[in-house]
Amino acid sequence: MSPGKQAPAGEAAAPMAAGARLVAMQRRVRLSRIALLTAIAAGPLALCIAVTSTPATVQAATAAKPAAVRTAAGLADPGGYAQLFVSAWLRSSADDETSVQARLARSMAPDVDLPDPASDVQPVPRSVAVVRSETPPT
Repeated sequence: MSPGKQAPAGEAAAPMAAGARLVAMQRRVRLSRIALLTAIAAGPLALCIAVTSTPATVQAATAAKPAAVRTAAGLADPGGYAQLFVSAWLRSSADDETSVQARLARSMAPDVDLPDPASDVQPVPRSVAVVRSETPPT
């Protein structure tokens, strides 16, 4: 090249530095793409490995002795029933057998007499709670 067409030394260094930065940036983009595609491809690859590595036959376990089956009636806690009955019985009165509480107490235990109201007793209990309950032996 002729000396007039050549760029001075200071101006030639700037385009080379920009070109080197551009090449480095392109490498980073390529490496990022490769890493992303590798991560995406790893999912189905791992699925294929997991499917092929499981055993093809599965044997069911056999029970040597049949287990005893307990019915819901055997597992029922009598505490809730007792709490409901005692609450209805205490809120009912022998004088008014048509009240809701009296009918509920009669439906739960028809042979139990309703309480007689007394003047020195609290007329309506505030709350009734079960302290302890036991299921009867079968």
